[in-house]
Amino acid sequence: MLVTLNLTSVTLTDASTLPSFSTLKTLRLLSVKYPGDEFVRRLLSSCHVLEDLEVEQCNDDNVTIFTVKVLSLRTASLYKSSDRCTEDEDGFVIYAPSLELLELYDYSGSFCIVEKDMPNIVDADVFVNHYPSTEILSSITSVKRLDLCLSYSKDAYSDGSVFHRLVHLKICTCATEWLNLLMCVLRDSPKLRAIKLRQCHDIRDEQPRPCWNEPKSVPECLISSLETLKWVKYEGTEEQKEVAAFIIRNGRCLKKVAISSETTASDKKLEMLKELSLFSRRSPNCHLAFD
Repeated sequence: MLVTLNLTSVTLTDASTLPSFSTLKTLRLLSVKYPGDEFVRRLLSSCHVLEDLEVEQCNDDNVTIFTVKVLSLRTASLYKSSDRCTEDEDGFVIYAPSLELLELYDYSGSFCIVEKDMPNIVDADVFVNHYPSTEILSSITSVKRLDLCLSYSKDAYSDGSVFHRLVHLKICTCATEWLNLLMCVLRDSPKLRAIKLRQCHDIRDEQPRPCWNEPKSVPECLISSLETLKWVKYEGTEEQKEVAAFIIRNGRCLKKVAISSETTASDKKLEMLKELSLFSRRSPNCHLAFD
Protein backbone atom coordinates (compact mmCIF):
# COMPACT_ATOMS: atom_id res chain seq x y z
CA MET A 1 0.00 0.00 0.00
CA LEU A 2 3.04 2.29 -0.35
CA VAL A 3 2.12 5.75 -1.69
CA THR A 4 5.43 7.68 -1.41
CA LEU A 5 8.97 6.31 -1.73
CA ASN A 6 12.15 8.37 -1.31
CA LEU A 7 15.54 6.76 -2.00
CA THR A 8 18.68 8.85 -1.47
CA SER A 9 22.33 7.76 -1.82
CA VAL A 10 21.57 4.06 -1.91
CA THR A 11 22.65 1.15 -4.10
CA LEU A 12 19.96 -1.12 -5.48
CA THR A 13 20.75 -4.76 -6.23
CA ASP A 14 19.32 -6.73 -9.11
CA ALA A 15 16.33 -8.96 -8.65
CA SER A 16 14.71 -11.40 -11.04
CA THR A 17 11.31 -9.95 -10.16
CA LEU A 18 10.15 -6.65 -8.72
CA PRO A 19 7.04 -6.09 -6.64
CA SER A 20 4.11 -4.30 -8.20
CA PHE A 21 3.84 -0.85 -6.64
CA SER A 22 0.13 -0.63 -7.38
CA THR A 23 -0.54 2.41 -5.14
CA LEU A 24 2.76 4.32 -5.45
CA LYS A 25 2.14 7.90 -6.57
CA THR A 26 5.38 9.71 -5.63
CA LEU A 27 8.89 8.39 -6.27
CA ARG A 28 12.20 10.16 -5.65
CA LEU A 29 15.47 8.60 -6.78
CA LEU A 30 18.34 10.85 -5.68
CA SER A 31 21.97 9.77 -6.20
CA VAL A 32 20.91 6.15 -6.54
CA LYS A 33 23.06 3.41 -8.12
CA TYR A 34 21.25 0.76 -10.14
CA PRO A 35 22.02 -2.67 -11.58
CA GLY A 36 21.60 -1.18 -15.09
CA ASP A 37 19.28 0.36 -17.69
CA GLU A 38 16.85 -2.56 -17.80
CA PHE A 39 16.35 -2.47 -14.02
CA VAL A 40 15.25 1.18 -14.26
CA ARG A 41 12.74 0.33 -16.99
CA ARG A 42 11.32 -2.56 -14.94
CA LEU A 43 11.17 -0.47 -11.78
CA LEU A 44 9.17 2.34 -13.37
CA SER A 45 6.91 -0.06 -15.29
CA SER A 46 5.92 -1.63 -11.96
CA CYS A 47 4.55 1.74 -10.76
CA HIS A 48 1.13 1.65 -12.40
CA VAL A 49 -0.36 4.84 -10.97
CA LEU A 50 2.81 6.91 -10.50
CA GLU A 51 2.14 10.66 -10.78
CA ASP A 52 5.26 12.43 -9.45
CA LEU A 53 8.83 11.43 -10.29
CA GLU A 54 12.10 13.09 -9.28
CA VAL A 55 15.41 11.71 -10.52
CA GLU A 56 18.94 12.95 -9.89
CA GLN A 57 21.51 10.88 -11.71
CA CYS A 58 24.90 10.70 -10.03
CA ASN A 59 28.31 9.65 -11.29
CA ASP A 60 28.82 5.89 -11.79
CA ASP A 61 25.14 5.03 -11.34
CA ASN A 62 25.43 2.22 -13.95
CA VAL A 63 22.68 3.72 -16.15
CA THR A 64 23.41 4.92 -19.67
CA ILE A 65 19.88 5.57 -20.96
CA PHE A 66 17.39 6.45 -18.24
CA THR A 67 13.97 5.55 -19.68
CA VAL A 68 10.88 7.17 -18.17
CA LYS A 69 7.88 5.40 -19.68
CA VAL A 70 4.91 6.05 -17.39
CA LEU A 71 1.47 6.76 -18.84
CA SER A 72 0.06 8.13 -15.56
CA LEU A 73 2.94 10.52 -14.84
CA ARG A 74 1.97 14.16 -14.24
CA THR A 75 5.21 15.76 -12.98
CA ALA A 76 8.80 14.83 -13.82
CA SER A 77 11.95 16.47 -12.45
CA LEU A 78 15.04 15.06 -14.13
CA TYR A 79 18.55 16.15 -13.13
CA LYS A 80 22.07 15.06 -13.99
CA SER A 81 24.71 15.97 -11.40
CA SER A 82 27.47 18.28 -12.62
CA ASP A 83 30.22 15.75 -11.84
CA ARG A 84 28.61 13.02 -13.93
CA CYS A 85 30.92 11.54 -16.60
CA THR A 86 28.88 11.38 -19.80
CA GLU A 87 29.26 8.96 -22.67
CA ASP A 88 28.04 9.69 -26.21
CA GLU A 89 24.94 7.52 -25.78
CA ASP A 90 24.04 8.83 -22.34
CA GLY A 91 20.63 10.45 -21.94
CA PHE A 92 16.95 10.44 -21.03
CA VAL A 93 14.12 8.85 -23.00
CA ILE A 94 10.67 10.13 -22.02
CA TYR A 95 7.28 8.64 -22.82
CA ALA A 96 4.77 10.44 -20.60
CA PRO A 97 1.79 11.75 -22.60
CA SER A 98 -0.11 12.84 -19.45
CA LEU A 99 2.72 15.04 -18.16
CA GLU A 100 1.74 18.48 -16.84
CA LEU A 101 5.08 19.67 -15.42
CA LEU A 102 8.57 18.96 -16.73
CA GLU A 103 11.86 20.04 -15.14
CA LEU A 104 14.93 19.00 -17.11
CA TYR A 105 18.36 20.12 -15.88
CA ASP A 106 21.31 18.65 -17.74
CA TYR A 107 24.69 20.31 -18.25
CA SER A 108 26.55 17.07 -18.90
CA GLY A 109 26.12 17.13 -22.67
CA SER A 110 23.84 14.11 -22.96
CA PHE A 111 20.64 13.80 -25.01
CA CYS A 112 16.93 13.75 -24.31
CA ILE A 113 14.41 12.03 -26.56
CA VAL A 114 10.67 12.54 -26.14
CA GLU A 115 8.79 9.70 -27.80
CA LYS A 116 5.28 11.19 -27.64
CA ASP A 117 3.87 14.71 -27.51
CA MET A 118 2.69 16.01 -24.15
CA PRO A 119 -0.53 17.95 -24.89
CA ASN A 120 -1.38 18.49 -21.19
CA ILE A 121 1.86 20.25 -20.32
CA VAL A 122 1.46 23.48 -18.34
CA ASP A 123 4.90 24.24 -16.87
CA ALA A 124 8.33 23.38 -18.25
CA ASP A 125 11.89 24.25 -17.20
CA VAL A 126 14.47 23.15 -19.78
CA PHE A 127 18.10 23.85 -18.83
CA VAL A 128 20.43 21.93 -21.14
CA ASN A 129 23.72 22.60 -22.89
CA HIS A 130 23.79 19.84 -25.51
CA TYR A 131 22.97 20.18 -29.18
CA PRO A 132 19.26 19.58 -29.45
CA SER A 133 17.15 16.77 -30.55
CA THR A 134 14.18 18.97 -31.40
CA GLU A 135 11.69 16.65 -29.72
CA ILE A 136 11.95 18.42 -26.36
CA LEU A 137 10.40 21.80 -27.18
CA SER A 138 8.41 20.52 -30.15
CA SER A 139 6.66 18.07 -27.81
CA ILE A 140 5.54 20.71 -25.31
CA THR A 141 4.02 23.39 -27.56
CA SER A 142 0.91 23.42 -25.33
CA VAL A 143 2.95 24.81 -22.42
CA LYS A 144 1.69 27.93 -20.63
CA ARG A 145 4.83 28.80 -18.62
CA LEU A 146 8.27 28.12 -20.07
CA ASP A 147 11.71 28.65 -18.53
CA LEU A 148 14.69 28.14 -20.86
CA CYS A 149 18.46 28.06 -20.59
CA LEU A 150 19.83 26.57 -23.81
CA SER A 151 23.27 26.71 -25.34
CA TYR A 152 21.78 26.69 -28.83
CA SER A 153 19.00 28.33 -30.82
CA LYS A 154 19.24 26.74 -34.26
CA ASP A 155 16.88 23.79 -34.53
CA ALA A 156 15.77 24.28 -30.93
CA TYR A 157 12.38 23.09 -32.11
CA SER A 158 10.80 21.97 -35.37
CA ASP A 159 9.81 24.46 -38.05
CA GLY A 160 6.11 25.23 -37.88
CA SER A 161 5.86 24.71 -34.12
CA VAL A 162 3.62 27.27 -32.41
CA PHE A 163 3.40 27.78 -28.65
CA HIS A 164 -0.28 28.61 -28.91
CA ARG A 165 -0.94 28.74 -25.13
CA LEU A 166 2.35 30.23 -23.91
CA VAL A 167 1.71 33.17 -21.59
CA HIS A 168 4.85 33.46 -19.42
CA LEU A 169 8.37 33.09 -20.82
CA LYS A 170 11.69 33.15 -18.97
CA ILE A 171 15.01 32.99 -20.81
CA CYS A 172 18.51 32.86 -19.37
CA THR A 173 20.95 35.28 -21.03
CA CYS A 174 24.15 33.43 -20.12
CA ALA A 175 24.47 31.49 -23.41
CA THR A 176 25.76 33.03 -26.62
CA GLU A 177 22.59 32.23 -28.57
CA TRP A 178 19.99 33.44 -26.06
CA LEU A 179 19.02 36.38 -28.25
CA ASN A 180 18.22 34.24 -31.29
CA LEU A 181 16.26 31.86 -29.08
CA LEU A 182 14.25 34.74 -27.64
CA MET A 183 13.30 36.09 -31.06
CA CYS A 184 12.29 32.63 -32.29
CA VAL A 185 9.99 32.01 -29.33
CA LEU A 186 8.51 35.52 -29.60
CA ARG A 187 7.74 34.87 -33.24
CA ASP A 188 5.97 31.60 -32.44
CA SER A 189 4.06 32.63 -29.28
CA PRO A 190 1.07 34.73 -30.37
CA LYS A 191 -0.52 34.99 -26.89
CA LEU A 192 2.57 35.77 -24.81
CA ARG A 193 1.90 38.26 -22.01
CA ALA A 194 5.07 38.33 -19.89
CA ILE A 195 8.81 38.01 -20.53
CA LYS A 196 11.53 37.69 -17.93
CA LEU A 197 15.20 37.81 -18.94
CA ARG A 198 17.91 37.03 -16.43
CA GLN A 199 21.47 35.70 -16.22
CA CYS A 200 21.46 32.46 -14.22
CA HIS A 201 25.09 31.46 -14.75
CA ASP A 202 28.47 33.14 -15.02
CA ILE A 203 29.63 34.29 -18.44
CA ARG A 204 33.22 33.46 -19.39
CA ASP A 205 35.34 36.37 -20.59
CA GLU A 206 36.30 34.53 -23.79
CA GLN A 207 32.70 33.55 -24.56
CA PRO A 208 31.42 35.29 -27.73
CA ARG A 209 28.42 37.54 -27.24
CA PRO A 210 25.31 37.48 -29.43
CA CYS A 211 24.81 39.76 -32.40
CA TRP A 212 21.55 41.62 -32.90
CA ASN A 213 19.71 41.36 -36.20
CA GLU A 214 16.38 43.15 -36.18
CA PRO A 215 13.62 40.89 -37.53
CA LYS A 216 11.89 41.80 -40.75
CA SER A 217 8.48 41.68 -39.11
CA VAL A 218 7.18 42.40 -35.61
CA PRO A 219 6.06 39.29 -33.67
CA GLU A 220 2.30 39.09 -33.19
CA CYS A 221 2.58 38.99 -29.40
CA LEU A 222 4.22 42.46 -29.35
CA ILE A 223 1.29 43.86 -31.28
CA SER A 224 -1.59 42.19 -29.46
CA SER A 225 -0.75 40.67 -26.06
CA LEU A 226 2.63 41.39 -24.38
CA GLU A 227 2.10 43.37 -21.18
CA THR A 228 5.28 43.09 -19.10
CA LEU A 229 9.03 42.86 -19.62
CA LYS A 230 11.29 42.15 -16.65
CA TRP A 231 15.07 42.14 -17.07
CA VAL A 232 17.33 41.07 -14.20
CA LYS A 233 21.10 41.73 -14.28
CA TYR A 234 20.79 44.15 -17.18
CA GLU A 235 24.26 45.40 -18.15
CA GLY A 236 23.49 47.88 -20.92
CA THR A 237 25.52 46.09 -23.61
CA GLU A 238 24.79 46.99 -27.23
CA GLU A 239 22.76 43.87 -27.93
CA GLN A 240 20.78 44.29 -24.71
CA LYS A 241 19.93 47.88 -25.58
CA GLU A 242 18.83 46.84 -29.07
CA VAL A 243 16.54 44.10 -27.70
CA ALA A 244 15.01 46.35 -25.05
CA ALA A 245 14.46 49.15 -27.58
CA PHE A 246 12.83 46.76 -30.07
CA ILE A 247 10.37 45.39 -27.51
CA ILE A 248 9.53 48.80 -26.02
CA ARG A 249 9.21 50.41 -29.45
CA ASN A 250 6.85 47.75 -30.80
CA GLY A 251 4.96 46.61 -27.70
CA ARG A 252 1.53 48.13 -28.22
CA CYS A 253 0.05 46.56 -25.06
CA LEU A 254 3.03 47.03 -22.74
CA LYS A 255 2.08 48.14 -19.25
CA LYS A 256 5.34 47.75 -17.35
CA VAL A 257 9.04 47.41 -18.14
CA ALA A 258 11.07 46.59 -15.02
CA ILE A 259 14.84 46.54 -15.42
CA SER A 260 17.41 45.96 -12.68
CA SER A 261 21.19 46.12 -12.75
CA GLU A 262 23.82 44.78 -10.35
CA THR A 263 26.35 47.50 -11.11
CA THR A 264 27.30 49.60 -8.09
CA ALA A 265 28.62 52.54 -10.12
CA SER A 266 26.05 55.33 -9.84
CA ASP A 267 27.22 57.06 -13.04
CA LYS A 268 26.84 53.83 -15.02
CA LYS A 269 23.34 53.31 -13.64
CA LEU A 270 22.38 56.87 -14.49
CA GLU A 271 23.65 56.40 -18.04
CA MET A 272 21.62 53.21 -18.50
CA LEU A 273 18.50 54.88 -17.10
CA LYS A 274 18.85 57.82 -19.51
CA GLU A 275 19.27 55.47 -22.46
CA LEU A 276 16.20 53.45 -21.51
CA SER A 277 14.05 56.51 -20.94
CA LEU A 278 14.86 57.79 -24.44
CA PHE A 279 13.50 54.69 -26.16
CA SER A 280 10.31 55.50 -28.06
CA ARG A 281 7.24 53.73 -26.66
CA ARG A 282 4.37 52.48 -28.78
CA SER A 283 2.15 51.95 -25.73
CA PRO A 284 1.01 55.15 -23.99
CA ASN A 285 0.44 53.16 -20.77
CA CYS A 286 3.97 51.73 -20.55
CA HIS A 287 5.62 52.41 -17.19
CA LEU A 288 9.41 52.11 -16.94
CA ALA A 289 10.90 51.03 -13.61
CA PHE A 290 14.69 50.90 -13.16
CA ASP A 291 16.56 49.64 -10.12
